[in-house]
Parts: sequence; C-alpha cells; structure tokens
Amino acid sequence: GEFAVVPRGLQNVVVDETRISGIDIKTGRTYYRGYDIEDIGRHASFYEAVHLFLYGELPCEEELKETRRAIDKYRGRVPEKLFDALRYVPATHPMYYGVYGVSLLGQYYAPDWSLDRDSMYDHALRVVAQLPVIFLAAWWLSREGRLVRPDPGLSHAEDILRMIRGGEGPVGEREWRALEASLILYMDHGFNASTFTVRVIASTLSDIYSAVAGGLAALKGPLHGGANEAAMTMLLDAKRRAEERGVSLEDYIEEYILEKLRRREKVMGFGHRLYKTKRDPRIPVLEDLIAGLPGGEGWLRVLRRAEEVMWREKRIPPNMDFYTAVLYHQLGIPIPLYTPIFAMGRVAGWVSHYIEQVSNNKLIRPSELYVGEKGLAYKPLPERCRR
Repeated sequence: GEFAVVPRGLQNVVVDETRISGIDIKTGRTYYRGYDIEDIGRHASFYEAVHLFLYGELPCEEELKETRRAIDKYRGRVPEKLFDALRYVPATHPMYYGVYGVSLLGQYYAPDWSLDRDSMYDHALRVVAQLPVIFLAAWWLSREGRLVRPDPGLSHAEDILRMIRGGEGPVGEREWRALEASLILYMDHGFNASTFTVRVIASTLSDIYSAVAGGLAALKGPLHGGANEAAMTMLLDAKRRAEERGVSLEDYIEEYILEKLRRREKVMGFGHRLYKTKRDPRIPVLEDLIAGLPGGEGWLRVLRRAEEVMWREKRIPPNMDFYTAVLYHQLGIPIPLYTPIFAMGRVAGWVSHYIEQVSNNKLIRPSELYVGEKGLAYKPLPERCRR
C-alpha cells in the first residue's frame, strides 16, 4: 500500500485521538478533559485533578473521598521489600530510581495485574500514589542511608514536600499548595515524548508499570523533563556571575543571555514544540505562586526581563519549566529532584493515557524508509579484512 512520509520527530503529525488533554492550535489554549488548564491549576486539588484525568469528570463529594482515600492508603503501603531494594541504589540521577522502583513495583503486583477496567483503575491510583515515595526513599537512602517514610495522614502534596525535606514537618500550607498546583500543571500535555512512549508500550498490551517505567525513562532526557533542571542551573550560574560583578541579577540577565546567544548556546527554559509564538498558558498560574513565596517579586522581574530579551532577539517565548525551576528553588528543593517532581505530576496523565490506549487499542508500529546499502554478499573471515 501507500506510505505516508511524515517529518522527522513527528512534528505536526496527528497520530491518534484523545479525550484526555490537548492544545487548541487556533487559540493556544490547553484543555484538561474539557477544562481550561489555568482553571484547574488554580482551583483543583491534586485528588480532584487525578479523578478528572482518570474518570473524565470532576468528582462529587463521595467520589472525591474515595479517590483521596485510595491515594493516601496506597502512599502508605509501598511494599517493605521495595524499600529494602532501594537501599542498594547509588547516589545517581534520581530519575533512575523511578524507572527501577516502578519496574520492581510491577513485579510485586504482577500476579494481580489484568486488563479488567476496575483492576486497571486500582493499579493506576497505586502508581500515582507510590511514585513519589519511591523517588524520595531512594533519594535519602542513597545520600544519607536513612529511610524517609510516607505519612498517609497528610495531603499528597504536603507529604511529598515533607519527604523532600527529609521527613521533617510541619510544612507550610502556602508552600505545599504551590507544589500541588505545579503537580497539576504538569499532569498532562497531549502526546508529549513520555506520554507517547507510554502509549506505544500500552499498545503492545504490556502492563501499566512497564509503561510508566518507559515514560520515566523518556522524561529523564534534557529535551523533555530535564529542562527545568537545566533552566535553574543556568539562572544560578547567571546569579553567581552577577554577584562577581557586583550587580543585581535583574540588571545582568540581559547581558548573560545575549552572551549565550552570541556563542550559539541553547538558552534553557525557552521554546516549545507547540507554543511557538504564544506564551505557555500555564505560566500565569506559576507567576502568582512565585509571587506568594519569599523573594518572589525579585525573581519575577528577572524572569520577565529574560523573557523580553528572548522575544526581542529570537521571537521565542518561555516555557513552563523556566518558571517551575524558580518555584522549586524558592521551596528549597534540590535541583536533581525537579524532574522527579515533574514525573510525580505527569504520572496521572500517563496512567490515564495507558487506560485510554488499551481501551481502544491498535499496536503502534510505524514503518521506516531503509536507506542503507543492498546486495552485499557474505565473505569468509580471511577474505574480509585485507586492506
């Protein structure tokens, strides 16, 4: 039959339909199950957003209690043997912990796994609940040799921030609410690289844990989830140089960016495959969160200045990662944990896409255009290497 040859990177190629999330190309608005992303980001709790993703609508009171009960219960029930296994992970990039831990989790629940709908939803909630625990248990075990356990009595985002801080409490409500909103803004974004990876794995009818492990592996890359880490590393580098010159970061950031552009270096935190001319609609929510935390106004002036320079010079708008980087810095979160936090939000999207894919499945298997040599004949070893 006929083959459609599409652009490399599948740019602007629609591969399937979804009801979960997506971007209206005309307006640049992003939707979560029909709701504007900004609306959900500002008003929903983590539990409401997860329920919306999985079941397609915002929960009634009873449903919300049920979803919250399930997530909190599972967060407190990570298998003890998994903690034992995490004692042996080296202090490396923490995204590895997620890939390893979720694969292991899948093995514990393998006998119980099936494509039955109720069963899938149950496993989906379990992965959403337990992923942060895996990341943070491994983080502290590999660095300090101590186990930080979850507290199922706390709200999900509150418990995450408490574990990030080494298990010390209590956590300020304004702080964990800011983290919670960022998790919601990260929950889904159409067929991004990690979500598409999850759908490819789902299409083979592999289990949800294997699919999420694949999503985590894709998110680890600096062109996807690693962007927020790179953005903060860049901002801190600029801050250090500004201090050496005895000027404020706000006054120096323009010179710093222009210098980077002169050297043809990538300015992290800018550019997006879908928001080419428009500002990322998730940014206004983040600006308000940043403003509500210590040092926020100063950081916002820096970010806006950087934004103006990049737009003037390159016509490239910032992406969400430029702003979450600063938010997480304000919350005192170590830079290597930025991408794991992205994953703690995005996992809700991944499991929803997994279920959508297997519920109306067709194996995802594109074709290739072979451009290598043809017609070569095998030669015995003595004849092969005469130069």
